[in-house]
Amino acid sequence: MNIVHVLLGGFVVLLFHIFNVLILKPKSLRRKLQRQGIEGPFPHFYYGNIPEMKRLKLQLHSTTTTTTQDKENHDVCVSHTWLSTLFPHIQKWTKQYGPMYLFSSGKIQWLMVSDIEMVKQIIMYTSSNLGKPSYLSKDMGPLLGQGIFSSNGTIWAHQRKIIAPELYLNKVKAMVNLIVESTNIMLRSWETRLQSEGGVSEIKVDEDLRSLSADIISRACFGSNYVEGKEIFTKLRDVQRALSTIYVGIPGFRYLPTRNNQEIWRLEKEINSKILTLINKRMKETQEQDLLQMILKGAKNCEGSDGPSSSPISRDRFMIDNCKNIFFAGYETTAITASWCLMLLALHQDWQDRVRAEVLQVCGSDPPNADMLRSLKVVCFTHYDLELNISNLSCNCITLSD
Repeated sequence: MNIVHVLLGGFVVLLFHIFNVLILKPKSLRRKLQRQGIEGPFPHFYYGNIPEMKRLKLQLHSTTTTTTQDKENHDVCVSHTWLSTLFPHIQKWTKQYGPMYLFSSGKIQWLMVSDIEMVKQIIMYTSSNLGKPSYLSKDMGPLLGQGIFSSNGTIWAHQRKIIAPELYLNKVKAMVNLIVESTNIMLRSWETRLQSEGGVSEIKVDEDLRSLSADIISRACFGSNYVEGKEIFTKLRDVQRALSTIYVGIPGFRYLPTRNNQEIWRLEKEINSKILTLINKRMKETQEQDLLQMILKGAKNCEGSDGPSSSPISRDRFMIDNCKNIFFAGYETTAITASWCLMLLALHQDWQDRVRAEVLQVCGSDPPNADMLRSLKVVCFTHYDLELNISNLSCNCITLSD
């Protein structure tokens, strides 16, 4: 009889916990913002606003038709209004509820801020009270783990103390020669292809720029070349693709043995194993003073947790997660930015001519170095203008529940 009472009590506690997570807590958070005049679409108790987001995207794809006939008669046009194409729900809800509104993704409550001045204030807010949402280390755990991009509290402070000095300006300047060397290898491969194919060749620039970005990160941060880290980069990208097909915040979904989840689990194990192999190899070799070596040293004093509900991070987990964060963040963002810059320069011949003339004037026949970069005014302005255009189109999302 006592066992029955215990099981019944446990079942009641479980039901209350589920009721609190799915209904009470989200409703409480939404009421707090609604009292401040912030509204949003009404969510489903389990899926949140995910069904409506899916519906809007399918509706957009069904109404948007691309005509391929007489394609050569039309000028190439690049639209900067990518936000409405990729995230139609943002455009719809912004018109309906204003520049600040609330929506849900499963149990996660999101505060969407599309007012640029408010976004700037949020970015400038440096207090650790804002913190990182827990979905980064849970739903996105296979990609980010408890690395510097997803951790909080003492672990984050310890990671930042280790990693930030390695990315100071004087350290980055020392990497310029390495960056030039890797870039020259890529350019020579393009020239070789053009010569072998009679002066005309189809080159997938974005793929080559990803390889270039990976090679630079491997050399600068981990003391290895792209060949050694190629499988890690490839598998990280595969994990990213797999995670992009799921919606974060749906309770319990990441534990289900679906085909996609099983693929993610398999890739995560392989990535962790390969990073550990890279780490063990470094430990046996000459100790180079690069970012990897600083991570290895910092792992000796890594015991801690993100908060009272988090378990301590192990030494191996500390090393693996931070390596994954550096591999992924630098690799993907750098390659995408470089691809976008080259595409815009290709579309705007006048700016391409100005940039080329300035580089030839400042650098001549010599490879660029850190001192030359400050004299490249047009190049810096072009990069700043690109960042400004992207920031003006961006929104900022804050998660309100963990």
